[in-house]
Amino acid sequence: MTHNATPILFADDTSIIISGQNVFRFREELNATVGNISNWFQVNSLSLNISKTYFMQFSSKNTNYYDTHVSYENNSISKVSDTKFLEININNTLSWKTHIEEMLLKLCSACFAMKSVKPLASEQMLKIIYYSYFHSIMSYGVIFWGHSSLGKRIIRIMTE
Repeated sequence: MTHNATPILFADDTSIIISGQNVFRFREELNATVGNISNWFQVNSLSLNISKTYFMQFSSKNTNYYDTHVSYENNSISKVSDTKFLEININNTLSWKTHIEEMLLKLCSACFAMKSVKPLASEQMLKIIYYSYFHSIMSYGVIFWGHSSLGKRIIRIMTE
């Protein structure tokens, strides 16, 4: 790895974050990192699944966008504009819109499930269902995607 490349390891997934202000220096860092990865795989008799490998180039609305191409052993690595990282949707402008939309669908489904079982369950059972279904969805990554009116809705369903 180069000094501007930071590996993020989780189970059998590896992500590498490369940062740079200067586009030419960034491309040098990127190429050096891919070269180091290639050498490491060869030394360890491993191969990279190119179909599961992609890269994302982050940018802001105020930043000039430079098109970057990445290849590994003469194979082009696909560029994506959004991905899921540890169940959190990230896009190349760091907008949380896609993640919020996906979470809202899950939370609506949790509300429907809660409403469906309410006539059949005790208050204690409703609390168990709430914490295991709704709260677990709502709290995962909440620091990123924020507040939703569905929290109030599920409490109202439980207590009506």
